[in-house]
Amino acid sequence: MKKRLKIIAACGMGMGTVFIIKTNLEMVLRELGIPADVEATNISSLSIGSDVDLLVVSKDFEKLLKEKPVPKIFLTNLLDRNELKQKLVEKLKEMGYLN
Repeated sequence: MKKRLKIIAACGMGMGTVFIIKTNLEMVLRELGIPADVEATNISSLSIGSDVDLLVVSKDFEKLLKEKPVPKIFLTNLLDRNELKQKLVEKLKEMGYLN
């Protein structure tokens, strides 16, 4: 059994968008059978502790976050569930959570 993932969804456009990302993440993770806790925050409040397994953010913040030593998914369209699912599946395979 894999450990429960801690995922942070962050966005710079206010909290409404990040809650849509969080909801989409939770739906996709449920579909994939991956246990995870998803936290929503805005980019200015982002705090990445050593317990964070994955960061899901807008592509706009790629330069700002590229040095952070945590796996990241950068979304082009924050509301596109298909883009989120495709990138999440790829990242979870890299991390050993999916075959």
